[in-house]
Amino acid sequence: MFPRSFVLSLVVMLFAAGSASLSVAADHLDAPVLRNPGQGGRDINDVYAFQSPANPANTVLVLTVNPFAGMVNPFGTISPRTFDPTVEYQFQIDNNGDAVADVTYATTFTAPVGGVQTLTTTRNGVPAAMGSTGTGLAVSGGGQIQGGLFEDPFFFDLVGFNNGFNFTGNDTFALADVSAIVLELPSTELRNGANTNIGVWARTVVGGSQVDRMGRPAINTALIPSGMKDAFNQGMPDGDAANFSDEVQASITGLSNAGNAAALTPILLPDILTFDTSNAGGFLNGRRLADDVIDAELNLLSAGGVTTDGVNTNDATFLNVFPYLAAPNLIPEPSTIALVSIGAAVIGCSLRRRWA
Repeated sequence: MFPRSFVLSLVVMLFAAGSASLSVAADHLDAPVLRNPGQGGRDINDVYAFQSPANPANTVLVLTVNPFAGMVNPFGTISPRTFDPTVEYQFQIDNNGDAVADVTYATTFTAPVGGVQTLTTTRNGVPAAMGSTGTGLAVSGGGQIQGGLFEDPFFFDLVGFNNGFNFTGNDTFALADVSAIVLELPSTELRNGANTNIGVWARTVVGGSQVDRMGRPAINTALIPSGMKDAFNQGMPDGDAANFSDEVQASITGLSNAGNAAALTPILLPDILTFDTSNAGGFLNGRRLADDVIDAELNLLSAGGVTTDGVNTNDATFLNVFPYLAAPNLIPEPSTIALVSIGAAVIGCSLRRRWA
């Protein structure tokens, strides 16, 4: 069993301002603004970048939004099961190492009709794809894109984590769905000539203003103080080192030691998912759907003090072909939604009472 002082320090970092919640997930509900009603379609949950298992010459990019789609989360809000038509969803690609996007794939959606939306995707402002959600669409220059509802690929024992690391091995996200954009492209569309290394992050933009962004999992959730989380989400990666290094280094020091913090901070900032498109390996090389990123990051941040949450795989099986994500869970009856929602709220409230 870990010393209570260590457990408390880690919990304080991950549940900033004394308010525990599902925001401990990779990036689900990670900042105050995103916990307000109507923000689900703007809230990036996870970002993935990996070599296509079907074609090693291709790169697959995935972003998910709408945490716990269709269910009430502990903050009392409900994310829809469709994309927000006011949001532009962007994959940002840096291919020369300056933490500034060189390639942007941006996707917008019309208002849903019978649950179906029309998506429009551009590459650096040039039309690249258009069609209905729920089906694979061809992308100019090669590849395909699909937007729609899927099972949440994130897996983590949140309940055990909040019970003093008494992990149960149960995946808190087992019944969760998300809205996801899956984009598979020839890697040459993303790279800078022969250089196979790229940096990837995603962002949501409304009316020209950035609402959320994410590169690696849990950077904002675990390492940025509560009062700075919205500012972090609205910032650009090229400013991360100047604006957030002190806070990140202090957070990691509190989780482990100063030497570990000094070594990790320049790796984790800027918040960009670095990926060698010629390498099929996973996190920290990009992020594959099946990568157990929580175990990896707990191990890194705690300098080996915490190594696993006991949940090593997703509850649903990923596909080996496009769109790779698992099908969404069956839509529960209203009574089932209520029960799930009440259970989530009870977890959230009990955690707030425990750590307040």
